[in-house]
Amino acid sequence: MIDGDRVKVGLGKHAVRRVRSRPAAVIVAVISLLASILFTSSSVSAATHYYVDVNGSDSNPGTSSLPWRTIQKAANTMVGGDTVHVRAGTFNERVQVTRSGSSGAPVTYLVDGAVTMKGFTVRANFVSIRGFTITNTPNHAQAGVGIYVEGSYCTIENNYVTYATRGGIQIYARPGEWSSRSNCIVRNNRLYRNSQWGIEFHGRNHLIEGNEIWRTIQHHPAWTSPPGWLDADGMRFFGSGHTVRANYTHDIRYADTENVNPHIDCFQTWADDWHEGANNTVFERNLCRVLESQAPNENAWGFMLAGASYLTIRNNVFQTFGHVNAYAPGNHHLTVVGNTLTSSLSFPADRYPSGINLNNCPYSTIRNNVFYDLNGPPIVLAGTSGTGLQRSDNLAYRTDGRTPSGTPGPGDLWGVNPQFVNPGADNFHLQPSSPAVDSGYNLGSLCQQDYDGVSRPQQTDFDMGALEYWTPGGGDWSVYLPEISKRR
Repeated sequence: MIDGDRVKVGLGKHAVRRVRSRPAAVIVAVISLLASILFTSSSVSAATHYYVDVNGSDSNPGTSSLPWRTIQKAANTMVGGDTVHVRAGTFNERVQVTRSGSSGAPVTYLVDGAVTMKGFTVRANFVSIRGFTITNTPNHAQAGVGIYVEGSYCTIENNYVTYATRGGIQIYARPGEWSSRSNCIVRNNRLYRNSQWGIEFHGRNHLIEGNEIWRTIQHHPAWTSPPGWLDADGMRFFGSGHTVRANYTHDIRYADTENVNPHIDCFQTWADDWHEGANNTVFERNLCRVLESQAPNENAWGFMLAGASYLTIRNNVFQTFGHVNAYAPGNHHLTVVGNTLTSSLSFPADRYPSGINLNNCPYSTIRNNVFYDLNGPPIVLAGTSGTGLQRSDNLAYRTDGRTPSGTPGPGDLWGVNPQFVNPGADNFHLQPSSPAVDSGYNLGSLCQQDYDGVSRPQQTDFDMGALEYWTPGGGDWSVYLPEISKRR
C-alpha cells in the first residue's frame, strides 16, 4: 500500500514498514526484493534431483537413499528444472508426461545405468528424455510409439528404441496445431526394427541430427489387423524450418518377413488434411544405404516427395534404387546440390530406377551431383519442371562402360569416371586426378561444407559430389569418413 511517501509491504521476515522515500524509488526497491526472493526459490527448485530404483517405493521421498519405485511417480511430481535419475533395471511402465519445464529449466528424465521400459507419451513443453531403452510398446496409436511427443522445446537424445508397435520417435502436431509444435531436438538415437518409421516429425524448426535407423518393418506382429497403407521408412517429415543432419539410415530389407510389400523411403513427406507438406527444410550430410528392389512399385528411394517446396538437399550420400522422386503433385523450388548418388546396375530398368525425377516441379536447382552406377536416367524432367530450372555441372557414370541415358546439361560430365578412392568399400572421396575436382558450379553460401564437414571449395573451384577433394594427414581416409567406411 502506497500512501504519499509511506510504504508497507508484508513479506514475512522481509517485511518493510513505514519506509520514507520517494514513491518510485520504493517501488523499485520492493520489486527488486520480490525478484530476489522468486529467483532464490526458482534456483532451489532447479537444483532438485530425484531418484527411481526397482527396489524403491513410491511412498519414499525420492532421494538417493530413499528412491521411488516408478518413473511415473517422478513424472507426477517434477516441476521445471527438476531431474530424475532412473537406476538400472527393467520398468514395466509406459510413462505419461504432462508437466512442463521452462526455458533453461526443463523437466529431465535421465538414466543411471541400463534402463529398459515401455516408452513415453509426452504432452508438455521443455521436456528432456535421455538414454532409455524402449521396447514392447502397446498396440495403440500414441502409446505404441516408442517416444510420442505433443509439445515444443523437447530434447530426445541417446535413446535406443526397438520393435515399437507403431513407430520409433514421433513429434506430432494435430491439424490446427502445426505452427505451435516447435524447436525440438532429436539427436543420437538408435532406432531398430520399429514399425512404419524410425522418426516422424511435424511442426516447426526441429533439429534431427546424428540418429541411426535400420531394419524398419511394415507389419509389427502385435499390430492386429493392420491397415493396407503401412510402409517401412526411415523418416517422415512435415512442416517447415527443420534441419536434418548427419543421420544414418540403412538395411531396411524386403527379406524381413514383416516387410511384405512396402515402398521403402529414407525420407518421405506428403500433404493432406492431416499432414502438412514439408517446406523450408535442409537435409545435409546424411547417409542412406538401402539398395533394395522387389517389384515395380516396391523399391527403395532416398526421397519420396509430394507437396514439398523449398527443400535443400545437399552434401548427402545415398545408395538406393532411386534418389529423389518428386513425381507426385505439389512440389516446387527443390534444390539438390553436391550429393553423391549411387545405385546398382543389377536393378531392372523396367522398374524405372532414376536419380532425380521431377514432374511438374518448377523452379528447381540440380547442380554438382555425382550419379554412379544407376541403371536408369540420372535426371528426368517432365511437365513444367523445365520452368525456372537451374541445372549444370553434374557427373554421371556407369562401371559397365555404357553411356548413361538422358541428355547432358551445361557443364555436365556424362560417362566420365569420377575416380573415387575405393567405391567397393563405400569410400567416395575423390582421387587427386578425378575430373570432378574443381569442375563444379560455384554454389557460394548455399553449400559451404561437404559431407565430412570440410569447407568448400578446397582448391580453386567447387568439386562435384558430396566430398570435396583434400588430403588427410597420413592419407587414411577411414578416419575422416566413419559413417561410410566403418558402418557396415
